[in-house]
Formats: sequence, structure tokens, C-alpha cells
Amino acid sequence: MAAGAGVFQRLVQVISTLILMPLLLHTLGVAKFGIWGSASSLAWFSGLVDIGIGTALVTLIARSKASGNEDEARTHLAGALSFGSAIAVVMLVIATITFWGSGAKAQFEPYFIAVVGLALNVPLNSANNAWMALQKGYVSGFWELVQTLLTLGGVIVASGSTTNVLVFVGIVYGAMVTANAGSLFHLLIIHPELRPHHRAPFSEVRAVLHEGFLLFALNLIGGLSFLLDNVLALQLLGPEASARMTIALRICMTGLGFLLVISQPLWPAFADAAEKSDWHWIRRNLFRGMALLTGISGVGSLVLVLFGSMLLKVWLHSNLGIGRSMLWAISAWVLAQAVIRVPHLFLNAVSIMKYQIVVSALASGLALALKPFLAVRLDVAGILWGTSATIGIVMLPAFLSHCLQWCSRVEKDQMKGISIQSGSSQVI
Repeated sequence: MAAGAGVFQRLVQVISTLILMPLLLHTLGVAKFGIWGSASSLAWFSGLVDIGIGTALVTLIARSKASGNEDEARTHLAGALSFGSAIAVVMLVIATITFWGSGAKAQFEPYFIAVVGLALNVPLNSANNAWMALQKGYVSGFWELVQTLLTLGGVIVASGSTTNVLVFVGIVYGAMVTANAGSLFHLLIIHPELRPHHRAPFSEVRAVLHEGFLLFALNLIGGLSFLLDNVLALQLLGPEASARMTIALRICMTGLGFLLVISQPLWPAFADAAEKSDWHWIRRNLFRGMALLTGISGVGSLVLVLFGSMLLKVWLHSNLGIGRSMLWAISAWVLAQAVIRVPHLFLNAVSIMKYQIVVSALASGLALALKPFLAVRLDVAGILWGTSATIGIVMLPAFLSHCLQWCSRVEKDQMKGISIQSGSSQVI
């Protein structure tokens, strides 16, 4: 049900994007559209700025509820909200000091709005992770749908009266904060057992911080391989290149969004199978999941390469210079994300974080080093190819081999356990 709701929400998001991109391009012009794309792309950091405490709730609340310990679940949520609020205050103070210290220059205003929106969202986003832990991901999907519709409606209304890029940046982050606030209030109304009664003591929320920090480090390091692509395009190649990257990343992130909602149920499923040492199921579904995601991405990529130029012209009334080479780069990016997704979920499920952090750091560092070099030779497409190449060269072989090693180790441990039990029975 969660996957179905997520797919529906993503379809609505795609339709919204199809409407918004040409509307914004026409309203703002190429240069302002590139600035809007750069500032609004920072919203993709919303899952990172909480240093992982929100994502940690998916595992921690699920474990507490499964064991019937509702007090512990409440404590985990209280800890996430408390630390999230503290992070938000720190972000707001730093953003304000930095902005006014720079002389409140106009070119920084869109990014100041973005940081304020991200800060307010930090504690609010805990609700969506709690819904996932309760196996009610369809509820968080509903509030993501609300966010999409608020953004769409706000942009349509504003486009008839202004060309101020600040207004459109504010709409993006205003919709995000409003929807996540609604999700949090919904959670606390429907699940009163999770309502924090008092501030959680530090000793009881260390699990949230420990689990969250590892997830934060992993997501941050992995995200650096592509989350700054729009900013890199703007700085290295100029506003028009940033406009092309805005469209490219919208396509990439739409594809990644579908991959996420299709594959996300595998995370708790792998965790359950690992707890039971069901390595047969894990190995089987590891490859099945990879094949499914790669197949779906392959079909979508083929359609994009064959018909992308035509569809872009119909959609934007201009392809912004996005040619066949750019379409190949987008397709490779989505395929790379698809092939690495399932091994990544498995390693998360069995809490193999530090290994992923090291591998991701190597891959992201290589990607960031390659992108300026490739951008000079391949334009915007080179920035995308930097991510895809490092996933295929570094992350895929490292992650997949570690998954298979885990299965082999568990299989050997099971066989040893059976031998010990048989020997004990014979002695008796």
C-alpha cells in the first residue's frame, strides 16, 4: 500500500513538474530560472540537515513498537523533535548572521530563503519517518502530495502577477514547511501514545543520535556526488547551463523518486530476514530487486533517449540545448542509481554503515574531482557522467561484494550452529 501511494504521489509530482517547468521558464526567463533552480535544488538537502535523526526513527520506532515498548518509542520521537529544534535554531542564527554580514546582497536572498525553509523543516520532517516506522508510509505520501499541490497552485497563482524570483523560491519552501507541519500534527493526533510528555533525557536518546549520525554521514557523503550539481553548473558554466541542469536534475530526481518508493519496502524486509538469518531469501531478493529496478530504469532510459528531444520541445517549447548526449548522461545517471539502490538498502538494514561511508567518500571525492574536468569537455552532461562513472567503478563492486560476503558468513555460521547442535544431541 505504501509503495502504491508513493508511486501515485510521484506520478502527480511528474505531472506537476511538466506544468511548472515551462511555466517558470516563460515567467522568469532563462537567467532567473537558473537562479530559481539553483536555490530550490537545496530542498534536496532536507533529508540531510537533521544529521540523520529523522531517518533513524524508521528503525528505532519500529523496533520499540514491535517489542511493545511505547514509552521508548515516545522517547525516540521526543529526542528527534528536541534535537531537530535545536538544529533549526542554530541554522537560523548562522544564516541570519551570514546574510547580514555579507551586506544583505540581493544575489544571496534566494539562498537565505532556502536555508530558512530547510531549518524550519528539520523537526517537522520527523513525522514522515515516524509514519514509515509505523508501516503507514501512505500517510507520509499523502502529505508529500499536499506539498506538491501547494507548490503547483502557488506557482500558478504567482506567475500571473510577478516575476520576482524570491516569491517562487518562497513558494517551494513554504509548501514544504506547511505540508510537513500538517504531517506532524496528524501523527500526534492519530497516535497519542507518541506524544512527548516531557523533554527526553540525553541518556535515553543516544540511540537516536548514534544511528542518526551514521546515516547522516552516509547520506551527506553520498549526496555530495550529485546534490551540488546545479550549483557547479552555475559556477562553472553560467546561468544558461544551470537552467539546463535544472531540467536534467528534475528528470533525474523524478526517476530516482520512483526507484525510492518502489524499493523502500525492501529495507525493513531485509532487516527482518537478517534477524532470522534467512540468507537464502536475502540473496534471492538482492538480485531480484536489482534486476527489477535496473529493468524499469532501462525501459525509461530507452524512451528518454529515443524521444526525449521531441518531448522536451513539446514540454518547454525549447530543449534549452539538451541534446542526445545530455539525454544519454541522464539515462546513465538513473541506471547507476537503480543498480546500486538494493545493495545500499541491504547494508542499511544490517547496520553496515561505516563501510558504506568509506566507500561513498571515495566515490564522491572522485566524482567531485572529475566533474570540473568533464564539464569543460562535455558541458553539463559531463557533470552527470562524473556521478555515474564513480558509482559503476567504485560503489557497485564494493557494495555488492560486501553483501555476498555477509550472506556467505551467515551461511557458514548457520552450518557451524547445526553441527554443534547435532554433536550435543549425540552426547546426550
